[in-house]
Amino acid sequence: MNRAKIGLLFRHEMRMLLRDRRTVVLSILLPLLVLPAILFGFKFMNEWRQEQQDTTTYRYAVVGAYADSVRTLIARGEPRAAGGPAENGDPAGNGGPSGPGGPAENGDLAEAAGSAETGDDDRRQASFLEVEAAMPDSSLEAGDLEFYLEALTGSEADSLDLARAAADTTDPGDEADTTEPGVRGDEATGIVTVADERYPGVPVVRVYYRANRDKSRRGSALLVDRMVDARKQDRAEALLGRGFEADPDEAIRLSRVDVATPEQAAGFYFGRLLPLLLVFLTLTGASVAAMDSVAGEKERGSLETLLTTSVRRIEIIAAKQMTILSVALFITLAQAGNLFVYLGLGLIELPAEMDIDVSPAAVLVLFALYIPVAIVVSSLLLLISAYAKTYKETQLYLLPVFLGLMVLTAAGLLPAVSLRSLIAVVPVANVSVAVREIMVGHYDIPMLLVACASMLLAAFLMLRWSSRMLDKERLVTAQDLDEADLAGGAALFPRRVLLWFLGMWAIVIIAPSNIDALTRLEGQWAFNMFGVFFLGSLLMIRVHRLDWRQALAIRPVRPQVWLAVLLLVPSTLLTGIFVVGLSSVFLPFPEEMLEQFASELLPEDFPLWQIMLMMALTPGIVEEMAFRGLLLHGLHRRLRPVVLILVVGIIFGLFHQALFRIIPTTYLGVVITTVAVLSGSIFPCMLLHAGNNAFAFLLYRYGVEIETWPPELLLLNVPVFVFALYLLYRYRTPYPGLLPFRKGVRGDPASERMQP
Repeated sequence: MNRAKIGLLFRHEMRMLLRDRRTVVLSILLPLLVLPAILFGFKFMNEWRQEQQDTTTYRYAVVGAYADSVRTLIARGEPRAAGGPAENGDPAGNGGPSGPGGPAENGDLAEAAGSAETGDDDRRQASFLEVEAAMPDSSLEAGDLEFYLEALTGSEADSLDLARAAADTTDPGDEADTTEPGVRGDEATGIVTVADERYPGVPVVRVYYRANRDKSRRGSALLVDRMVDARKQDRAEALLGRGFEADPDEAIRLSRVDVATPEQAAGFYFGRLLPLLLVFLTLTGASVAAMDSVAGEKERGSLETLLTTSVRRIEIIAAKQMTILSVALFITLAQAGNLFVYLGLGLIELPAEMDIDVSPAAVLVLFALYIPVAIVVSSLLLLISAYAKTYKETQLYLLPVFLGLMVLTAAGLLPAVSLRSLIAVVPVANVSVAVREIMVGHYDIPMLLVACASMLLAAFLMLRWSSRMLDKERLVTAQDLDEADLAGGAALFPRRVLLWFLGMWAIVIIAPSNIDALTRLEGQWAFNMFGVFFLGSLLMIRVHRLDWRQALAIRPVRPQVWLAVLLLVPSTLLTGIFVVGLSSVFLPFPEEMLEQFASELLPEDFPLWQIMLMMALTPGIVEEMAFRGLLLHGLHRRLRPVVLILVVGIIFGLFHQALFRIIPTTYLGVVITTVAVLSGSIFPCMLLHAGNNAFAFLLYRYGVEIETWPPELLLLNVPVFVFALYLLYRYRTPYPGLLPFRKGVRGDPASERMQP
């Protein structure tokens, strides 16, 4: 490469870049100000919260026949919350709050949600004021009260339990939701009752509050904590008064000792968020330069003029890469400087939980680790800009890139994943995990070098890809893409199919966290299968006016293919378990997480036919319509077969959300896509998908633990798997219109005969 030409182009690009005010604001000013603004925001919020705690008075009311005893209990808790001596209560057994009939004898004191998060300082500083309220529910609704307590006598509580039991018998759907073990909750009324069971005759205190109001939620939690502490002390005094030899709290003392320093604890939490902030700022700033660098010049027509000069394509790419990288490196340097200035030198006094010790050595290591991130991000942005036809199209492609990088960066939020795992070779995700470990003072030099090497390799491959794109005339002039724009419909579908699936993926990820009905297995199944995959497939066919038979690969297959698929059903599952076991060595997950997921996915109270319908038959039909139908149809003329199989399999795996499910579902997706490519039909894929799921669920339901089998036994299944693939290849009728396996190699004759 000619360095003089590259330098000349680089200087020209930088001058043009700095003339744009938008670039200066987004790429220079914003990165400099965001981190200090966040740190000052933490400081301000902490001071504001402290001031609110010192000045806030929580208004409440107590109603019910047992109200006087509750007021006594609250009064006894006030001096304890202030750190003073406790008042002497009534002798045990006199019917007062410390006797056997006290309001919380069996733990039946209502507790507001979130009380476990309140600390001792909050309880001491809280101020409460009881007010009279003839209609407390109306006062709570109007905001005159933060919360109110209803104190029920033992007989009233017995009547309420009998009425609730009768309602549960007649209509099981009205049963109160359980939010956590030992807590009976009613989301409709905002009541939470702490107890596994209540003995007859024991009074109950119910706290009514508004969860959508911070003062109501927090004040009720603080008061309930105060009452619970007072009740514990009353119970201890009662036991001592009856001859118990020691304080019950001293019988067995449990304590948790945190051996990590406060700086390490703060660094652990801050280190998980720092990579997200860096990648976000780098994408925001460098994307402006990248969009204008290639795509903008295509739109203006100046890129074609540049390509007619004596400058080589690789030199053009190198100059533009240096321009985008300069912006990314400035953002990286700005963040490293902010860390040292504001945290290392302590210019901002942060809360105790955010007190981080950032040494100059840590800043240098972080900066060295950020450089590969900047290179990868700038290379990826240049690749997108080289592929896109216009400035607007580049903005469209940035959304999936942004989401994908955020998902990779979120790897640092997973506490079970360490740098000494397969994550070390995953670009961006490895740096996210490495930053978290560095912030707690753990420097794993060999794995840090592995992470940097994988990042640089990814950047190099993307640079080569960008250079090759400028060798394709259609990506410079975009003449055939214009024809697709004008034709629309089916001609435009290959360019839009990934955007369709990106939207479906976003809906699958976001919707369950915002719609309560989708947190249940039945709701999530119905929404994903019919609301996303089935409806999404129909919309793609309708909007792009596709031939539904070709789009869904509705084609007959040879009889030998069915035999191959029947062999693949068990062999794919068994080889998949071997693959998962091998991957767990490099990317381990807690066993408790896997067991919890299995119990939620396959609840014991579901009948077998319902599990088969929801988890085997429906996904085998509906998901295959989407992935081996529309997705494969949209990509089969753009990617060569091996890449096509891998891409469709990976996208299939990413739709299954949980990180530990991505590897097994990707493996299953690759096998099913191979069947689709070799058979040219969706029907064998449906059978393999449904059969694999059904076989797995039957083994789980009847307690067959294949994971405990010796690896040698699982390896015996490999010949069956290979023989099934051989049958598919021997009697293949390839997917019509596939590209040849290699450039310049003639495609499969059978495939050519079936091309429309």
